Formats: sequence, structure tokens, C-alpha cells
Amino acid sequence: MLTCSRRSTTGGLIVAVVAALAVVVPAGAAGASEETPAKVANGIAVGARLEALADVKVARAEVARGSRVSVARLIERQGQLTAVDVELADGHVARVAMATVRTSFRVLSE
Repeated sequence: MLTCSRRSTTGGLIVAVVAALAVVVPAGAAGASEETPAKVANGIAVGARLEALADVKVARAEVARGSRVSVARLIERQGQLTAVDVELADGHVARVAMATVRTSFRVLSE
């Protein structure tokens, strides 16, 4: 009988700990996520328009100087914005590293 009560106490303790963690950790924050919310502090957001300052090779395409692309998705790794997916004029989506975004593009709008 004593064993049964220990199990139910242990089970209750586990449920209490899980419930406490659910309050502390917001949904989705516990897992490693590559996508960030739609807004980031550095001014780049989903839907922002970027203009190429020079000819930029993006994936298998080249974005000519003065061309404009739209940010389709923000990519985050370990809490840092590392890349963005941009929609090219022909509708294709390409991933661009943030270092390239900072040096080769300017933000037109959010």
C-alpha cells in the first residue's frame, strides 16, 4: 500500500513540475526554432522591401543593382537572426545570409 501512495505522490509531483514549466516557458520557446516572429529589432521584418546596392549573387540567381526583393521569412539560430528568405521578382524564394543583407541591401520599407 505504501508503494502505491508513493507512486501517486511521484506522479502528482511530475504533473506539478510539468504544469509549472508550461507557465514559465512560452509555447514553442522550448524547442530549437529556425523561424523568428514577424518582427525583429534591427528593422528587417517579413514583408520588408530590400533594394540591392550592388549586383548580388543569391543562390543560383543574381540580383542586379537597384532591384528590389521582399523578405518572405526570417531565419534565427541560437537567438540570432542569421538569414532571411527573399522573394525574387520571378517568384522564386532564396536564402540570403544577414552579412550579405547588411552589406549589399538597404531596407526600403517594413
